[in-house]
Amino acid sequence: MPLNLRIRSHKIAIVIMASLLINVLAIKSTYSQQNCQNVQTSIDGMAQCHGDLKSSPEVKLFFVYRRLVTSVSPPIEGPFNLERTQSNDTRYLDSPWVKLTFSRSPRLVVRAVFLWNEQQFLLDQSLMSGIRASPTNPLVPIDQAIFEQFVENYTDSVLAVRSPEAKSAGQASISKRLPPEIFWLFRNARQSSLSAFQVEVTSALNSILTQAAIGYTDLTKALVDQFFTSAQTEIRYESVLDLKDIFTLDRYRVNRLH
Repeated sequence: MPLNLRIRSHKIAIVIMASLLINVLAIKSTYSQQNCQNVQTSIDGMAQCHGDLKSSPEVKLFFVYRRLVTSVSPPIEGPFNLERTQSNDTRYLDSPWVKLTFSRSPRLVVRAVFLWNEQQFLLDQSLMSGIRASPTNPLVPIDQAIFEQFVENYTDSVLAVRSPEAKSAGQASISKRLPPEIFWLFRNARQSSLSAFQVEVTSALNSILTQAAIGYTDLTKALVDQFFTSAQTEIRYESVLDLKDIFTLDRYRVNRLH
């Protein structure tokens, strides 16, 4: 990856994680009247409300950022799940973007995992574009060598052919051999043979993350708000399309990359 694109990608990650912290306010509001003034938060770590553990609320917040591609072997394992508690009044939220547990007895306990996953960004966009995708395994970073093979396969099938008919047939064929979110990314990257396609893909990914970051933040905030105002004991969402009743998808949809 070129140095300037790598730096920009890191800046996007920082902006996204900063935006994510906004959602902590929704969590803190649930126990702001519980006489707990000392709350610490950290990324990829824990936020703990300190004090008399017999009466003070317990709050643990985990922030996870997963890149699309990794050169680390083996890739990060997943998913991040919250342990079930024994309290009868515990409520749960399970979704690809945020996971929450909340109970009030014998004391208030809030635990949350905020997942910011570049592959989830792409999967959400592909589903909103009309691409059909079945529930998949946990979205963990793709090994660098595998991703480079995806790029090579797309280049050979689509970009290296000359006629429009061959390109159309190549896209139809490669769409069946790539994960749907990766195919959506490749199809929406600039289709140019004048520069390395991987550079175009990286540029497209950066554009997607920049444009979708605020919508992703709003989406997770809507989930948190809905969770704390709902009387349901367990709420589960598997797809961005399941959120139509609580969130306007156009606020998150990316329509133009270049």
